[in-house]
Amino acid sequence: MTLAAIAKESLRFAKSNIGLLFLLQLPMGLLVLLQRVMEPFLEGNPLVGLIILLPLFSVGSNLCTALTFCVLQLPAPRHLTDINQAWQKLAPQFGPLVLSSAIIALFFGLGLAAFVLPGLYFISLYFFVPLFVITEPGQPIAKYFYQSKKLVTQSRKTLLGTLGFVTITFLIEIPISILVDALSRPVGGAAFFDVILTMLFGVIIDCFIIFYFLSIKPKGNS
Repeated sequence: MTLAAIAKESLRFAKSNIGLLFLLQLPMGLLVLLQRVMEPFLEGNPLVGLIILLPLFSVGSNLCTALTFCVLQLPAPRHLTDINQAWQKLAPQFGPLVLSSAIIALFFGLGLAAFVLPGLYFISLYFFVPLFVITEPGQPIAKYFYQSKKLVTQSRKTLLGTLGFVTITFLIEIPISILVDALSRPVGGAAFFDVILTMLFGVIIDCFIIFYFLSIKPKGNS
């Protein structure tokens, strides 16, 4: 499946389930709100803020992706009440998901401490860990990391594609910040716009991640 076809399929899924998927992004929305509240503190203590927020954002992001994947596994038509079913599917793997997300945050932080590119490379290698946590429950944490790395590095095309997508999602915060400032300048409420845009972009990004994962994952292991 081409990237264009993946994008088309992910957008179709996002559009047909936008209300449900938007609500599943609430953890990320709350984290963005927390970041806004902490801004005065973060300006004077960036390192402490990074230590606190990086693991939280890693857990929140992977949690939203996993919940979106759980929704995809539910039979259509899907309704807002299916949030409970998504959480029920996720619940048995909540512990491994949180632990693996914290480890990913550590890798990413160490990569950023060296240079930005190593951090993005580590994220790319372990980009699909939360989806393996959901699709193959009961495995050791190390196996999820191994499976993600193996999937991403199965070909140069897959590695470059994943790295490119990770870089885009990493940089997308820049136009979001610019757009938030532009929208909030005449009416105020920068935090409100930041939360809404983050959640909307989260829906699109998570849907693409999932359909990209399904397109490159060997069918025998699906």
